[in-house]
Amino acid sequence: MSDSLALPITQFARQTAQEFGQQQSTPEKAQQVYLNTLAVCAVKNYFNLMDIPCNLEASDSWNPVIRLYADVADLVVTGIGRLECRPVLPQDLTCSLPPEVWLDRIGYVAVMIDESNYQARLLGFTTSVIEGDIILKQLQPLESLLAHLNEFRPAIASQSATDLGQWLQGIFEQGWQVVNDILQPSTPELAFNFRSAATTSTLDLETNSLQVQRAKLIQFQDNPEATPLVLIINLLKSEGDGQRMIGVQLRPVGNCLFLPANLVLKILDGQQTTFLEVQSRAVDNYIQLEFSGQPGEQFHLSLEQGEQVITEAFVM
Repeated sequence: MSDSLALPITQFARQTAQEFGQQQSTPEKAQQVYLNTLAVCAVKNYFNLMDIPCNLEASDSWNPVIRLYADVADLVVTGIGRLECRPVLPQDLTCSLPPEVWLDRIGYVAVMIDESNYQARLLGFTTSVIEGDIILKQLQPLESLLAHLNEFRPAIASQSATDLGQWLQGIFEQGWQVVNDILQPSTPELAFNFRSAATTSTLDLETNSLQVQRAKLIQFQDNPEATPLVLIINLLKSEGDGQRMIGVQLRPVGNCLFLPANLVLKILDGQQTTFLEVQSRAVDNYIQLEFSGQPGEQFHLSLEQGEQVITEAFVM
């Protein structure tokens, strides 16, 4: 297939696939999981080359419990959804899909596993299946996959950005409140402390700096019973060179003392490439990221829990 792309099967992919396969109860299930894992790793490596952010740990294929009873080879594409990465062998003309992957997928990629040549070949892509089968010669080229993913991105790219420069002038968008109006004043460790908490800060807090804090309530729409959260932005401006330090903090509110586990907070640059990331544990009462930039620079904040994603756009 001239439009396909061959990638090497990496040592990490092989070792991970063997490890996952050895956890299964039968040789047949072990082989299924082994091939599924190789396919997922191949697509993940391709997306790494294309600077498309993914979350392996949030994928069902990376969940040891789900692997035991389901035939899944999904990869969570950050902010978009689950892409199914189905393995096929060199002699295959079709790819059969198990019922558990017919729904909740943004598309399907067929990956030919050629272990004799240590290659995983991405054959193509389709957005839908007929009666659970993919006819390999009818697959769309990989360029169609990229175009399909980009259809999901304008909502982020065109999202109204919060202008942090206006905050320095006392102008705040609707929804951003004084921190203590949302959190109880007695909340421990409320204030950011760049001098002690951020070793990367280059700003001198003792002289010629301006600091502004605001908070915003956020909640995943698909899960109204989830822990209510508050997003706190701390903006610090140096009067000398105009550099701005941004602190992003996420906390539970109400009667909740701790964040839910596996909550992922990311900072993405203007090209929506992740450059900072932190994941919560069940014992965390907050998570925090800090970074610096220049006026006018854009960044996005992404909050992920499983398949659910909340994004916020900002201009420094």
